[in-house]
Amino acid sequence: MKHLKALVVILAAGIILGAGISYLFPDGNFWISWLGTTALLSLSLFILFFAWQKFGQGKQLAWLMISAFFLRLVLGTGLTLALPSFGWDEPAQNAGYLFYDAFQRDNQAWQLAESGDSILNQTREELYTDQYGGMLTISAVLYRVLSPDVHRSYLVLLLGAFAFTLGIPFFYRAAAIRWDTRLAGMAAWFLVLYPDGLLYTSSQMREPFILGLSMIAFWAVLRLPSRKPQGWIALVLSMALMTVISSRIASAVFFFLLMLFLLENLPGLPAKVRRFTWVILLALVLLFLAASWAWLQSSAEWDMILTERGSGWVAKVIEEIGAQYRIPFLVIYGIAQPVLPAAIAEPTLPLWKVINIARAAGWYMLVPLLVYAAFALFKVKDKKERQVWAWMAAFSILWIIIASARAGGDQWDNPRYRANMLPWLVLTASWAVRQAIVSRDVWLPRLLLVEAVFLGFFTNWYFSRYFLLWRRMLFWEMVSWITGLSALILLGGLGYDRWKKQRLKAKENADSAGNMR
Repeated sequence: MKHLKALVVILAAGIILGAGISYLFPDGNFWISWLGTTALLSLSLFILFFAWQKFGQGKQLAWLMISAFFLRLVLGTGLTLALPSFGWDEPAQNAGYLFYDAFQRDNQAWQLAESGDSILNQTREELYTDQYGGMLTISAVLYRVLSPDVHRSYLVLLLGAFAFTLGIPFFYRAAAIRWDTRLAGMAAWFLVLYPDGLLYTSSQMREPFILGLSMIAFWAVLRLPSRKPQGWIALVLSMALMTVISSRIASAVFFFLLMLFLLENLPGLPAKVRRFTWVILLALVLLFLAASWAWLQSSAEWDMILTERGSGWVAKVIEEIGAQYRIPFLVIYGIAQPVLPAAIAEPTLPLWKVINIARAAGWYMLVPLLVYAAFALFKVKDKKERQVWAWMAAFSILWIIIASARAGGDQWDNPRYRANMLPWLVLTASWAVRQAIVSRDVWLPRLLLVEAVFLGFFTNWYFSRYFLLWRRMLFWEMVSWITGLSALILLGGLGYDRWKKQRLKAKENADSAGNMR
């Protein structure tokens, strides 16, 4: 009876929401729109309800899933309506799309859906945008079945919101069982509310599907030692679907999860088995790197050229610092994207000003936490726990560098590539916050002070450029000041800690000598 009531409520919610969305997007036949939207909404909410039931039925998990789904649905449909009036006058935004990739791929999917051609044959084709044949197939099937009369792009938004939200209970449950509910809740809320993650998963992009499937695979890997079939089934299905959408991202996720599985389970095996496993893994990694290096190098070089051509001041800085520093500069510049002072200072439309500031603020909140995680490792006494978190932190930082090298400093592709590994980034960051709170560590405030120095000088850089305030420093002059002050903060903190430790030790010795008397 309790389940029946819940299902009736879900169906009523689907009917009402379906009617509301169909009213907001009046193109085509209203009844086709209402039936298709209601069917997709109701089915999505049914599955999410059962997932919530399976993973504990807790209030926090319920709010996490409700927030994840409806934030993305509201933001996605809201931006679709707002961009034609308040966005830039260009084809993608005039059609209600945040990203050109989504605009081009989604329109190709609609053309395929209404053409009557076979949809499955298209999975072999890699599109000219950054989306792959799998996304084209999913979107085309959705349009052909639920929207045969007109192109209703919000259906893909709805499906993406569902795919991302479905991963949340898996992610929360995995972190809660492996660690505890406090860390699981902190990481899950971080994942749901992180601005770039919210933006990319509220669009017709592949990110909501990749992230949702990654979270399911994460739960599956941690469940494998139980030897129950659910873990293997979930892992195979999630990785197979992810491979269809993006084989390269699937390979990176698989490598991360494989290492995590080995760190979790190898310590209890014989030494010979451990050595053999690590040798095989090293061979596979080298083979993968050899196969991927040429693609990464050529793709990165092209994107770097585009970054230089698209930004006059980037080309000017490279000319100022010397061509020999071009690649390191563009990689570091990419890591810094989106730059918070630039988001504040650069003139743009009000809608994009809000979006850019929110994205940059989220990134500059996340970065120091990831760096601090490396510091926090030294205080973890349990060897296995230290190895697991060392891998989490190392992979997060390495992926950020790889994403920046691949994107060549582009202010949109850098965050998008980073967002593909967002669950591990926010889990590591959440662990770092908890470590700092529990140990009352002063190193996190020191790293935040270093970030404040960086942001302060770049505020001068951008404000002097756009508002002609203050004297604009030369690039190397600014880098020297940032490096010098950051070194002063970090080395000074290290020296102060050593002095404090020695003083405490001397006091303990003096107290001990006094007690002996």
